[in-house]
Amino acid sequence: MTKKGKKDASEEMCVIFVEGDADELIINRLLDYYKSNGWSRPKGIRVFNTHGTPIWRNMRVGLVTIQQCQNTPVYFRAVCCEFDTDVYASGTQTEPNWKEVEKKLKKEFGVREFCCLRAETSIENWMLDDTEGVLNALGLPKNTKVKGTSGQNKMEYLFLLKGTSYFRNKGMDKIKPVIDKLDIGKIREARRKELEGFEKLLGFELK
Repeated sequence: MTKKGKKDASEEMCVIFVEGDADELIINRLLDYYKSNGWSRPKGIRVFNTHGTPIWRNMRVGLVTIQQCQNTPVYFRAVCCEFDTDVYASGTQTEPNWKEVEKKLKKEFGVREFCCLRAETSIENWMLDDTEGVLNALGLPKNTKVKGTSGQNKMEYLFLLKGTSYFRNKGMDKIKPVIDKLDIGKIREARRKELEGFEKLLGFELK
């Protein structure tokens, strides 16, 4: 605490929950993109990966874990949940009441801001907004026909053509070299509508 009784900025945290390695890598690429475009990244930003487990089941554990790992009190300025929408649209999972989730986080952890970042329909669809970049990163011809019924199926197909496997939740070593080569500005432009709430929460505005 400062002498004026205000919370020191270094003690504040913004936690971004994601469900897999591909999501974590894309979010970190976006944060770097924002920084390169004039955004001053606060020290207290943390991307928390649940590795395939639904976020809403892990949020409380994640926040408690973060608190326990800090040497000073933690003030959660904001929490964001990034998730694919296809699992809810297909009925594979039941979407939680995010308003109730927000109320509980504010009551138990004092979270001041909350938002959902919905990746329509999956983070792989975001990656395929730069299909040319994906093909180039995998060393595949530009005229390669992308086959599949979903973004994830398509990525699995392209990785198979390369002779390897695509694991979205626990495949950092294989996915990172591809995502690192994507045009994140192109992806951000294609997903501006979906990113509005997220960028507002972060305080980013592209001049």
